Amino acid sequence: MTRRGMGAARVGQALGLVPRQVRLAARAGLLDQHEDGTFDADCVARAAADQRRFLDALHREEPLSARQAAVRLHISRERFLRVARTAELPVVERQWLRRDGRDLEVCYYRTADVDALLPHVVADIELRAAAAAVARSQAAVKAARTRAHNRERARNARQLLATRRPGASGDPVETVLWAVALGAAFGRIVPRLRRFRDDSRAQALAELVLQARLRPAELAQLADEAAGPALRALPALAKPVEVAARLGVPALRVAEHIPALHGYIARETLEELAQVPPGWLLLLRGDQELARVSAMWGREQERAWQLARERADAVLRDAARAVARLSDDAVAELFGLDVELVAALRPRSGRWAAAYVEELLRSRPVWLADAGAARAEVARRAVSAERRASARTARRLGWRRVWAQVFGVPVEEVPESVGRPTPAAVRAALAAPPRWARVAGGGGAAAV
Repeated sequence: MTRRGMGAARVGQALGLVPRQVRLAARAGLLDQHEDGTFDADCVARAAADQRRFLDALHREEPLSARQAAVRLHISRERFLRVARTAELPVVERQWLRRDGRDLEVCYYRTADVDALLPHVVADIELRAAAAAVARSQAAVKAARTRAHNRERARNARQLLATRRPGASGDPVETVLWAVALGAAFGRIVPRLRRFRDDSRAQALAELVLQARLRPAELAQLADEAAGPALRALPALAKPVEVAARLGVPALRVAEHIPALHGYIARETLEELAQVPPGWLLLLRGDQELARVSAMWGREQERAWQLARERADAVLRDAARAVARLSDDAVAELFGLDVELVAALRPRSGRWAAAYVEELLRSRPVWLADAGAARAEVARRAVSAERRASARTARRLGWRRVWAQVFGVPVEEVPESVGRPTPAAVRAALAAPPRWARVAGGGGAAAV
């Protein structure tokens, strides 16, 4: 006789498990479960008989989050996740949580699988330690190379500085340059020398001083020693204004060819250049003179253009005054034609409108070129006017014949000023006959 199955509550009481553990044991296959959801009584009895082994097996099936697994293995959470990805540890359960407005995925791993990661964890720790040791070794080698490079660089910079250091009777430009570079590297420049700190040569020399890696006390001593001679050398420098006035070219252009500091050069050098100009200075003067002549020519062209524009404006003003009179004499004077021709060339309106005359001044038609062309235009207009008059007479005669037929009157009775006999005009005239139709026909309109 087969024993009946046991419910989850009875199984929990028999084995001392909570409902979650009962479901976990069933899912892990530690307890056999029937199709109706009950548990096999024999299986439960065997588990109760060896409960310690059963609980150990159930404990190995417990799901652990990443943080719990890291605590179990005594490692950080980041190391556990890295090892789990490397070992492709299977995830037995996933849950989604919403925290601080974000959706978080929590993965759970089987306890037995987590315990099996211990060799991987040890290997990861050893590998990381070895990598760190190699990195420290490489960093030490790199640091040693960097220190050696910096020492070599500083030694070369000191040697170069020794060659750049001016003597007691050296060039005043180099003396001031030396003091400005040392002050800039030290962070304190004498007020009277601050005007030179933006010079490119001073900045390059200050960078060289920094590369030399001088001790602060040594750098301060050098800066103090260089300040006095530099201040005494200032009067020996010619200002950029003096250089430009004496040589005829901008001081910055001169500084491209000789030692200079922000446009300042030695007065002795200035005198030599003024007395015996070198080739490059002559070329600079030629370029300067060419630029001056070009600018003067440009100004002359601008002035000539302005004068031409003023003359054109004056002509237009005179033309406007002449057009404003709008008489045949004024138009004849404006175009250089006889008054009789101008009178014959009037527009159809019979008067010279200002806008029409301005258009003629701009377009200058062929018939205004000379008196012969104007006479030809007068003749052409006369023929055209006669042709238009004949056409108008014939057209109005046709209109009169239509009106005469409509009202049954002779054509001679229809006035010359009668309008076009459109259908609408005919209907209106029949409704209210005009006076000439009533008088001539004696009521003929009614008969029609």
